[in-house]
Amino acid sequence: MEKVMIISTGGTIVSVDKGDGAVPDADAAKSVVAPALDYLRGRGVVCELVAAFGDAGVDSSDISPEEWMALSRIIACGQAEGVKKFLVVHGTDTMAFSAAWLSLTVPDAAVVLTGSQRTPDEEGFDGADNLLGAAKLLLETESGVFIYFAGEKFPGAYVHKEDSSALCAYVCTGSGASPNFALPAQTVDWREAASKLAVVYLHPAYSGGFPQNAKILILCGYGAGNMAQRLHGELEEAYCGAERPVIIAASSCAKGEKNPSRYGGVGMAALAERNFTVFGQGSYSLEFLITLSYSALLSGSGAPEEILGRCLEKF
Repeated sequence: MEKVMIISTGGTIVSVDKGDGAVPDADAAKSVVAPALDYLRGRGVVCELVAAFGDAGVDSSDISPEEWMALSRIIACGQAEGVKKFLVVHGTDTMAFSAAWLSLTVPDAAVVLTGSQRTPDEEGFDGADNLLGAAKLLLETESGVFIYFAGEKFPGAYVHKEDSSALCAYVCTGSGASPNFALPAQTVDWREAASKLAVVYLHPAYSGGFPQNAKILILCGYGAGNMAQRLHGELEEAYCGAERPVIIAASSCAKGEKNPSRYGGVGMAALAERNFTVFGQGSYSLEFLITLSYSALLSGSGAPEEILGRCLEKF
């Protein structure tokens, strides 16, 4: 008999406004999930409901790498008990990060995440439809990590939250295989790993200020993975005589494949000629790049290039 674990983490979908703004609520967490449980059980599925972070859960803005790893462990425990399919109820703000993390760390399972843009007490609550659609998708899915939202399916490594209020909140950044490493052996605290990762948004007025302690530096530039030519020299000067971080050439554009060697002069791939190790984003989401970087840093390896190279093209 098929088994499904429903993991409730909190978020807008189970939040209620009692006068000081919407917050996750334990009663809402039970009532909102009930129809999905009924649907699955009505199809002969054995269901288990797990409150990952307390009965009410948490706002997804409070979900950190610690909660990512907790989700991975919960799923691993479920797999050890014969569960192969998992429905994760999650807030929308960081759902793409959690989906990217799970796509890296959960092997041989079907995982569907969903949530809502409206609270249960708001007009136009979209959580019921999203949960039912996610449950249906889960039954049809044999493996892989996906977000189901507003009638669409998004692969976990290629999904980005694009809109803060529209019911269709997400866009797909690309397509392709989702590499999986299983849960990394955590040899360092996640906060220590976080201190070694920096994401720098290269707006047109940006100048200098590159972090000295970063082992991985994600440069979020323009278009195909470009940056102002003056910054190439500033970056080299910033790390003159110091340990150079691995650079991931990213783009502020959500969709489309990025190629930082496409344009001469401004393409970030040219940093390789200045003795930087440079990887390209491809069509992965920025959320995936960040979670991939954490995975590399949490392993405690002094050379994160090996893990990054399993997914990203090196220039």
